[in-house]
Parts: sequence; structure tokens; C-alpha cells
Amino acid sequence: MLRLAEYVSSEEIKDLCQTSDAWGWYRVSINYALISLAFSLFIITPNLLTLLLGSWLMGGRILGVAVLAHDASHGSLFRSAKLNKIVGRWLLGGFVFVDFDEFKASHLAHHQLAGTVQDPDRLFVQGYPATPNSMLRKLLRDVTGVNGVKELLYQIKTSNWQKRLRNLVIHSVALSLLIAFQAPWAYAIFWLAYLFTYPLLSRMRIMGEHGNVSDSLKLDPRLNTRTTYANFLEKLMLAPNQVNYHLEHHIHQNIPAHNLAKAHRLFKDRGMYLDFDCIEQNYWAVLKRNISKSHGKSNLKRHAASSISEV
Repeated sequence: MLRLAEYVSSEEIKDLCQTSDAWGWYRVSINYALISLAFSLFIITPNLLTLLLGSWLMGGRILGVAVLAHDASHGSLFRSAKLNKIVGRWLLGGFVFVDFDEFKASHLAHHQLAGTVQDPDRLFVQGYPATPNSMLRKLLRDVTGVNGVKELLYQIKTSNWQKRLRNLVIHSVALSLLIAFQAPWAYAIFWLAYLFTYPLLSRMRIMGEHGNVSDSLKLDPRLNTRTTYANFLEKLMLAPNQVNYHLEHHIHQNIPAHNLAKAHRLFKDRGMYLDFDCIEQNYWAVLKRNISKSHGKSNLKRHAASSISEV
């Protein structure tokens, strides 16, 4: 079992866990700027290419905003608990159709029970490694919208008007702005991303974090969780807001995103990862790692659920 105190001091951990409002607002602003860019590409030059580029960029930002909502639920996006709650509920959860309060309550179980059969997020990685044909079917269900529609129907089924008030407000503002720019049709970019590109990007992220890890039934996070290195394009699409440093997040969930890379370097330099297969070099390697001739064991029925719960 990992004993953090054997590798780093309490002062070093305290330094790593320092949150920053400036960093929090920077991340929110950058993500919304990229959302605006996705819309703008299609508005300025409406054609098939900008439609596709916009939908992929938007898919990455839906994932990015979901990651920020996750950070806010941990209280690591801003220094103030109140600010984490307000921004998490409205600007973040409101945009990606996530009930922030429900997620915050349920996500704690994932951290408490990681490495056990009770971990609720085991549902999302039970099928890995998958056979080549099984993986192909999974990816096709993502890019053809099958899983996106299932997710949307799940959200509708488990929701009500009170829960979705924030979603309605945020998306009404977005649509109103597009109408003001005489381009309401550009709103289609969001739905193309939500239904067709976001499910695939989210799947890749999940595989990078917990797919076919060394031992998902061991409590040591170095065995049940993984960090994946990411290049610029992977950070833009698959690993926004430092979410690829997932092992460090599980080692200490109060480390804010802007310090996760620093924590990774410190932990690695101190020998914390020696003799552990807990780091992957890129997401292509992650995909190959999660494909095998023999299918991963699974006796749990998979179901649609909010993708943010897998973060």
C-alpha cells in the first residue's frame, strides 16, 4: 500500500494543494474561448470542413468543461467553496448537462472505493481489454451517435425541470448569443459534438485512467490508476485541463490541476513509481493496451450514465 509520507513531506504536499482563483478563472476562460472558437469557425466559413473541425473542437471542450466541473466538486478549482459551487453548478455543469450536486455526492464513492469491487466506476472499464472486434464495435457506437443518444435519453429519463434549470439557462444564453450574431444554425455544432465526438473522446480518456490497469482490485493507486503523457493535440482533445495526470489525482485528490504535472515530476523523482506499470507514453499506446485477443472479464451489466462520473 502506498504511504505518501515515505516519499514527500507534509510541507511539500501542502504546497502542491494550494488552490488559485487566478488559475481557476484562467481555465474556465480558456475553455469558453475554445468553445467560442468552435462556433466561430463554422459561422465565419460555413462548410463541411469547418463543421467537422468545429464539432471535434467542441467535443474536446465539452470534455474540458466536464473536467473543470469535476475539479470544482473536489474544491480544487477555486479557493472558495462557494465559488466552486456556483461556477460548478452554472458555468460548468450547466453547459454539459450534469447535475453538479448529484455528481459531487456520488463521485466521492469512486475515490473511497477505488481498487474494490464496490467502486461504482468499475462499470466503465470492466470490458477492457477488449477484443479487436469488440473495440471496433465500441468505437463505432461512439462515432455513429448510438452511445451519445443513449446518454441523452438517460439524462432525460433521470431528470426533471428543476434539475435542468441551469442547463436551460446556460444554453438559452448560448443560443441567444448565436441569434444575435445571426447564426442560430451554428448551435448544431454543440449537438454534433455531444452526440458524436464527445463519447469517443471520453472513452479514450477513461481507458487512459483506469482501462486495463495493473490490478483494478488493489487499493494502491499505482496499481488501479494510470497517468498518460499527452502531446499538444491530445491535450486539446483527449486530456484537457491536466486530466491525464490521473494517478496523481488519486494519490491526493486535493491537488489542483495546475499542480498535477509538478506533483508527477516530484513523485517520479522520489522513486514513487519505480517497478510500477502506471505510466503510459501516449493515447495510442493506451488504445493498444486496451485491445487483446482475450476479452476483459466482466460480470456487471453496462449502462448509460453521465460521462462526468467517470472522471
